[in-house]
Amino acid sequence: MNNEEIPKNIPFEPIRYLLGKSFVVKDYQRGYKWEKKEVLDLLNDIGEHDEADGRYCLQPIIVREPQGDSDILIELIDGQQRLTTIYLILAYLNGGIPNSYFIDYNTRLESAEFLKNHIPDLHEAVVNQKNWGDFISQIGYERFNNVDVLHFYLVYNEVHNWFKSRNQELFSTKLLNVVHIIWYDLGRTIAGYNQSSEELFLNLNAGKIPLTSAELIKGLFILNVQDATNKELAKLKAKELAMEWDQIENKLHDDTFWLFICNKPQYTKSDTRIDYIFDLINGKSERNDYELFSFRIYSEKYRQEKVKADNERLIDALNWKEVKNTFNKLNEWYEDKFLYHYVGYLVVSCIADLSDILKLSKGLTKKAFMICLLDLIKEEFRKTYIDEGGETQLRYHVNNLNYEDFRKECQNALLLMNVQYYTFNGSSNKFPFDLYKKENWSVEHINPQNPRSFDTAYEIRKWLESSRDYYQGIGNPLAESIETVLQDFERIEYSDDRKLSALKLSKERNETIDRLIEDLTDDLDLHGISNLALLDRITNSRLGNKPFLDKRAMILEIDSGEESFAFIPVLTKNVFVKIYTKDSQSLTNSFFGHQDMEDYCSFIGSQLRKINPELETKNA
Repeated sequence: MNNEEIPKNIPFEPIRYLLGKSFVVKDYQRGYKWEKKEVLDLLNDIGEHDEADGRYCLQPIIVREPQGDSDILIELIDGQQRLTTIYLILAYLNGGIPNSYFIDYNTRLESAEFLKNHIPDLHEAVVNQKNWGDFISQIGYERFNNVDVLHFYLVYNEVHNWFKSRNQELFSTKLLNVVHIIWYDLGRTIAGYNQSSEELFLNLNAGKIPLTSAELIKGLFILNVQDATNKELAKLKAKELAMEWDQIENKLHDDTFWLFICNKPQYTKSDTRIDYIFDLINGKSERNDYELFSFRIYSEKYRQEKVKADNERLIDALNWKEVKNTFNKLNEWYEDKFLYHYVGYLVVSCIADLSDILKLSKGLTKKAFMICLLDLIKEEFRKTYIDEGGETQLRYHVNNLNYEDFRKECQNALLLMNVQYYTFNGSSNKFPFDLYKKENWSVEHINPQNPRSFDTAYEIRKWLESSRDYYQGIGNPLAESIETVLQDFERIEYSDDRKLSALKLSKERNETIDRLIEDLTDDLDLHGISNLALLDRITNSRLGNKPFLDKRAMILEIDSGEESFAFIPVLTKNVFVKIYTKDSQSLTNSFFGHQDMEDYCSFIGSQLRKINPELETKNA
């Protein structure tokens, strides 16, 4: 979310702030629907509120204020029910004479006229106990016989009955000065500027308007402090809370920390990342996309606590301490090398959600928590499948990990091995989850997976030459087939940069190349884990389908950052420089051959054995 999208310092305004304003409710909104329950809840909540406890805050009123011309009506996007009810209450408290603000309706003209000109008649009818049928059947009132006006009557009647035994003057003063609303002007947001009113209304009700829940929650926390303490202490407490809030928000905007804990793009795009902490605490599920989820919870909690709590308890009615403790726990995990790597791995691989990890950690010692994290990883690596013969097999078995059937498992395994390297290598360096998450990652073939798709004549010639040299070195008859194809190429006039498709090879030559490629693919098991490494998609795309030596040169160049930089995982770099190859002769080959793949596979198996010993054993 861009900074311009978020109105800063969203104001808490007393009801008197509304006096003299003019609102319009457009035709995309439903009519007035409040009845007895809703109006009595509002009246009782306000009436029971102790003014010594400070302000009483209602839910936000969401509007789009006019730009420049003060005579233009303020568009009321959310809050019609509350504002209409308060309008009726204020009119009743003024003897049936509306003197607060004006509400117009684009298409419900009779409703607008009734509110403007006929409240005195409604007041008289209710005070004199005239029923709805008699009231609406008066001469000239037939046109007001609609659902809106019926609900105006029902609510006004409840207001009258409620005030029979209550001091109207005291309530009026409290309503105007103590009761506050959160005034949220969408006209100051990018969404409000670019979208029609209808789109804003629909998106608001679908939870898609980019309201910043955190800003609203911050207002509640500060309001809580101000209401629960004396004025001088309130200033200190509010300042302390704001400072702690900013410290948390600043840390969350450090991507090395943020992308260790968060795997959800909607929070990363937000300007106020602390929303994520609130949603973790309040148990917001993946299926719930309502952006004001946590604000609604805190708002209701604050309202309930104010009714039943004394001032001492109210000081932390919203439990700011829980927010700080949650953040501090995440920060402790970030600073701890083991917890950083295993929590980060579980989150980025989507094996476990951070909310579940937080729940798991409650009441555990560090050692017990570490064991639980490892158990989560082990549980993932124990997953099975049923093979074609009906046998149960381990998905993560070193012999089963392959690009075609278990690509995600290959990525999880390769990522885990990179994470383990940083966990146990004895240095202070950490696996950079921020760099990992900022790109889309995939598994890359070390030897090209489809030599037929080489782009240029140079690439296929280099691949054939390195393949020939390798197979000659191990005495494999495939070397002769490769040499035959190479000699065939020598008889064709071409330049190295010429596209393969432009060579116009004969059908016989194409068939010969296809047979050779099929033989080499079968011989090398190109899709197995022993021919795979972890790379981001951009680097992977740059490497394309090039021969091994060309890929290695590009990876080392990218890793050096001389021309361009991308994060190259340490195990990926190691396998391309043949760190895992034990045979000295294979080390010098320009080809990633059987021995290289076998040694690399052996290394992978040794790492998987640390998670589950069965993952390394050979299949029968």
